[in-house]
Amino acid sequence: MGAFTSDWKLQKGDKILRIDIRKSFGGSGQGGINPSNKTPNVFIFSDPHTGHQHGYNDHWKNGFFFYVGEGQTGDQEMKRGNLQVLEHQKKGRAIRLFRGSRGMVEYAGRFEVTDRDPWYYTDAPQKVGGLRKVIVFRLVEVTE
Repeated sequence: MGAFTSDWKLQKGDKILRIDIRKSFGGSGQGGINPSNKTPNVFIFSDPHTGHQHGYNDHWKNGFFFYVGEGQTGDQEMKRGNLQVLEHQKKGRAIRLFRGSRGMVEYAGRFEVTDRDPWYYTDAPQKVGGLRKVIVFRLVEVTE
């Protein structure tokens, strides 16, 4: 695990422009889940001010952070970014949570998917009518 923490310089509470994350670490720069293509990190972004319109209800409960997976329309599937989050430990990658979704974001720390019940499906509203199935990851913060 030390391999992906030794070069990490951001501290919990540090603010950084999202575009600077992309420039420094690679990745798409859009969406809520951005695997780095330069480092062993998976960046996830949580913004309660904008996420609710797409059925994202990220929240803390009983010491866990529940993070809704990627995909704004239709049922979410365990592929692409969602699969990167689920398999992060197996692939030797760290999950890095940021508060906010664009512009200036705040580093909230390193997280891991829990071993027991790492994810589940739940219903969430679509932006345009109806319900859909979303993936909710159960994350725990890791002390660096």
